[in-house]
Amino acid sequence: MCLRPFLLILLLIPAVSLADDLSPFTAEETRAFARELCDFAVQHHMKRDSSPQRGMMYEYLWWDKRGKPDQFVEGEALDTMHDGAWFANAMVNAHRATGDAHYKEVLVQWLLPFYLKMLNHSAELFSSDVVDVKADMKDTWKNSKEWLLQGRENGFVPYWWDDGASVSLDMIRSKSERPWYPCTNVLAAKPNPEFRLSGWSHGSSNHLAQDLAILVQQAWVMLRTSKDPAEQKLAAECALAAKNLQECRVRHGAGSIPDVVAACALTNADAELMKRVPSWEKESRLCTENHFTRAVRDFKPGQKNSTPAFADDDMYLYYAGIAKHGTLPRPLALKLAFDAFTNPILWQIYRDDGPVPPGINRFDLTTLNFIDGKPEHYASQGKGPHGKPLPIGSRMGPQNMAVCGWALQAMKQGGEYATIPDQIKTAVEQITGKPCPHSDVKAWLERELGCGLRTWQNIFKEHGYIPTGIGCQTALPGVAKDVFSDSGGYAHLITAASMWLMYLEGKRDWELSK
Repeated sequence: MCLRPFLLILLLIPAVSLADDLSPFTAEETRAFARELCDFAVQHHMKRDSSPQRGMMYEYLWWDKRGKPDQFVEGEALDTMHDGAWFANAMVNAHRATGDAHYKEVLVQWLLPFYLKMLNHSAELFSSDVVDVKADMKDTWKNSKEWLLQGRENGFVPYWWDDGASVSLDMIRSKSERPWYPCTNVLAAKPNPEFRLSGWSHGSSNHLAQDLAILVQQAWVMLRTSKDPAEQKLAAECALAAKNLQECRVRHGAGSIPDVVAACALTNADAELMKRVPSWEKESRLCTENHFTRAVRDFKPGQKNSTPAFADDDMYLYYAGIAKHGTLPRPLALKLAFDAFTNPILWQIYRDDGPVPPGINRFDLTTLNFIDGKPEHYASQGKGPHGKPLPIGSRMGPQNMAVCGWALQAMKQGGEYATIPDQIKTAVEQITGKPCPHSDVKAWLERELGCGLRTWQNIFKEHGYIPTGIGCQTALPGVAKDVFSDSGGYAHLITAASMWLMYLEGKRDWELSK
């Protein structure tokens, strides 16, 4: 049963009026919510004109400024390209779960061509010949091989690429008409009082590369058996994109990123390359070691241990693992289930002022550390921004819900997976020396995902969009993050809904990913 979230109304989300009780989504409700989120995000976040960026998903939409020049706000080293990749992945997941051709159309008509254009033609699109940046930031990324664009190269997806339709969060904050991070900005030599971005970033990252790898791997799997010549062409371009991405990361000093290597090996049938992807054939301590164990047991006195802001790592492990094994090995299933169950407990410990509603976790741009086995401060102490508890966000909670879905699909299959709930319960009790806080592991995961969808549906109804953070401030003085609609939030919620629907209908995502 889901808890009655009275304290959520008072403490976590003052502007949201949730129902007194939360019940798990039905299959029909899940289908409807996923489609609603998809259509909403495409309508409001996707660039659908005839520009070179056709098909791009903007990360932040300043909701009250819709239709104005500064409606789309981009951090110069933040997540616009990340979020679009996650949204494309969500389209694959939703298509598999529902059979609705609409999701496939959004992917192949809009999102995929945009990303393939960059991955396969970035040497034609971008160069580092002209560098625009604030004078005091000119050495940013200078000594970082990972980030900085190397002349002209394929497989390089910049942090941002636009034609003046978005504004820079960093430039607005500093009141500078020069970009904060190295880029080519055609407006740099012109008056730019609106702080628009027109050009491309010279930065990328290994983190972004992993998101891109999942996108091309997932799209290739979906399209590779298609009889449609256009879709066959896209599948071939996905394989080339995966190869370009891997070669780009090699040039940037990181040639062994498991997700990137796995995507390249799978899509290009490279068995030798696949040998470099970590195996999950045997259970190890890794299966029950994570942020939770380091925070509450395996810590050094006085040392700060961070809590997770995203569930990216679990998603990377999952997609690389199923690419290598063609299935979900039990050790990997245990790892995912253990993380999905225990990582939220850290937030629940912090929220000492009441129970945490399903699907809720902290905002990713805040920090919550544990010291000597407990939070460095508690919600009741009001040591977060502006003397309030730390805010919640639309990334970690929904992402973890999706991981719950994989764990539940494995548990429902039974067989070798059947003992995972008891194994997790025993491990938690050994780690903490106390009874497991949620005695029925499987029921708690169902609550977190199935009821979490209703939590976020209520948030969506109350705000009118999915906010990036609730109860926090942006880098802009006096501007709350609540005002930004976040495309990443829609992406992760659609994926979570897809995994819940598969679970309800007895499907397993990894079997649909072959």
